Amino acid sequence: MLKRASLKMGLSIIVVIVLVLSLISCSQNVQVSKENEIIDEHVSNGINGENDGNDGHMSSNNDESSSSNGEDNRAMEENFQEDEGMLDYDLIKPNEAGQIMILMYHDIGDIEGEWVRTPENFRKDLETLYNKGYRLISMKDYLNNNINVEAGYTPVILTFDDGTRGQFNVIEEKGELKLDPDCAVAILEEFNRQHPDFGMASTFYVYYPVPFRQENLIQFKFEYLIQRGMDIGNHGYNHENLSSLDAKEIQRALALNVKSTQQYLPGYGVDSLALPYGAQPKDERAAYIEKGEYDGTVYHNKGVLLVGSNPAPSPVHEKFNPNRLPRIRASQMNTEGVDMYDWLEYFDNNPDKRYISDGNSNTVTIPEDMEEYVKKEALDHRQLVIYKR
Repeated sequence: MLKRASLKMGLSIIVVIVLVLSLISCSQNVQVSKENEIIDEHVSNGINGENDGNDGHMSSNNDESSSSNGEDNRAMEENFQEDEGMLDYDLIKPNEAGQIMILMYHDIGDIEGEWVRTPENFRKDLETLYNKGYRLISMKDYLNNNINVEAGYTPVILTFDDGTRGQFNVIEEKGELKLDPDCAVAILEEFNRQHPDFGMASTFYVYYPVPFRQENLIQFKFEYLIQRGMDIGNHGYNHENLSSLDAKEIQRALALNVKSTQQYLPGYGVDSLALPYGAQPKDERAAYIEKGEYDGTVYHNKGVLLVGSNPAPSPVHEKFNPNRLPRIRASQMNTEGVDMYDWLEYFDNNPDKRYISDGNSNTVTIPEDMEEYVKKEALDHRQLVIYKR
């Protein structure tokens, strides 16, 4: 009898243990199910928020009902930002309708002057730009609204007028030809080796008959620049004052420049002009600054650069006029209040005016207060993203 009682008690204990384990398992399954439902709901909201443009920012095609969910989606964005790799708008403060500096250099030489920058000062310029979060883009990319800069950084454009030897000089050392380490091209290359994320994009606006002042090296220099992502621009055939020429003479000056460049670089697109002396006609002749033809050579300048002393608008800004692009003098003599360092200080004190990239080539991101200044037709295939700052 005692053995039977012990057996029954043992079976009872086993049954109780099995029941307890079953209840625990059911409770865990219910909890997991609830957690999965919550996760599914967040993911679903995330997808819908992305499609509607309500993931903490606003899309230009939002309707009233979708925008009412902005607060909830903003909270969701903060929770999932690290996992999804989303942009931190409060930290980055992107403004792709902000201003861009087009810097104007002339010669690089031993003695600082109004139109000359010493190699030491040019190096200082590059270092300053880099440390302040500026990164080089080409004039071609600017004109085509193809600005590809890492999130949080600002594009800047380097231009060099006249095609001087100080910009690109080749010297002989121990019987071998090499780049003068103090010319602009060599300095850019060396800086890029130290800071590869800065880039080397630059445009050299040359005139003829001997750009860069070494006649037997024109071909070599042109090819050298193009192979390294730099560009050649139009500066007239012989640095003519275009405002004093008639329509035929304007076309001759600009077409012969293109023809001469293409003799060294067949098929190369010379598509921007730096006005010699900053001068252009103000009557009907002005049409030939943009495009024209002479003796079978056709030219079309997508961008025309002034000698002006202001930053340029973003390509999506309503004030963007490719036929009148202002530049900033990258020198410090007779430039009080309007040189590169004055404008760097201005943007330090007014960061909301500066173009700041969102790092995404498929979107144009701006703060809400800039929406009224954006030309919607300039967006092309890009989505306009708006946020509150």
